[in-house]
Amino acid sequence: MIIHLRTACVLVLLTAASACTSAPSVRYVTLAEIQASLPATPVVAGFDIDDTVLFSSPGFNYGLNNQDGPGGTNKYGESPLKSPVFWNDMNSWFDNFSLPKASGNALIQMHLKRGDRIVFITARDSSKVSIVPKILKQSFSIPKPEVLFTCDKPKRSAIVSKGVTIYYGDADSDMLAADSAKARPIRVLRSPFSTNRTSYAKVGLLGEEVLKDSEN
Repeated sequence: MIIHLRTACVLVLLTAASACTSAPSVRYVTLAEIQASLPATPVVAGFDIDDTVLFSSPGFNYGLNNQDGPGGTNKYGESPLKSPVFWNDMNSWFDNFSLPKASGNALIQMHLKRGDRIVFITARDSSKVSIVPKILKQSFSIPKPEVLFTCDKPKRSAIVSKGVTIYYGDADSDMLAADSAKARPIRVLRSPFSTNRTSYAKVGLLGEEVLKDSEN
């Protein structure tokens, strides 16, 4: 009997400890809920680009995995994302194969109808030639898209300098940057077909809201 009682006590303690250390629930929000939560006056809405408003994996996939260099090597070298040649090709050509995400378009159209100012803040490197503004204009009917390239540096200063009060992104780093800049972070889910597997380990666990059904 004593052994059974001890076992029962241990189980109760383990259950209680598990309940205390369980991860917080993810706060999913809909487009309608985001819209209803915004102030009546216009705001500055910030958007990441890759995997947030554009499905740009075709270009990145080629850049990272091609074998078109000498002897079947990668034409952009061992670290393609550090290659100015890759970023020039990505920004000036490969984005022709990027597709607008339906969820990103819905968010942008909602903010445009409200009269909000939209700023795109991307960690991409800049390049001498860029069709990124043209692609954003064509995809989302934005007259003059404003695009800031942070060149893989933290986005906090750009978010602050542009007065962004709500920021949409897919990566953990996007959520942390928005939070540190006192902007409202909202996670947009990546497409299951995205080739990007980095900085995406804590969806909903950084205190951010997560846009429901935003994979596509």
